Amino acid sequence: MKTLKPLLVLLCFWQSAYGTVYYCQDSGSTELDMFKSGAPDYSTRTEEVYRWIVDTNKGWRREDVTAFSGACVVEKGYTVCKADTPYGEAIFSIHPDDSNFILIYIDYGIDLLAFVGNCNKA
Repeated sequence: MKTLKPLLVLLCFWQSAYGTVYYCQDSGSTELDMFKSGAPDYSTRTEEVYRWIVDTNKGWRREDVTAFSGACVVEKGYTVCKADTPYGEAIFSIHPDDSNFILIYIDYGIDLLAFVGNCNKA
């Protein structure tokens, strides 16, 4: 029993030191823009697929960007990463089942960009 306690403590520190990593890919997105407040123009829309990496110790980043942003916490089973900017905020939230996400960028007073998709836990 004496050897089990140090092992459990070490395991807890190891988990918090390395965090959890997710690889996510969007399956849909939308944009609300105050300058284009009429019906959306789907003729110019590109169907580019975006991928993100979420590291609960570092934040998140788009796959093609090197720097992580935001800070992550687990709230009621959800992994929630938030980043504030001088002009808005972004929230990346992963469902407790670790497979689905939503990412919302808000540019205060101008527009909103939202992505939904799937994640795989590394």
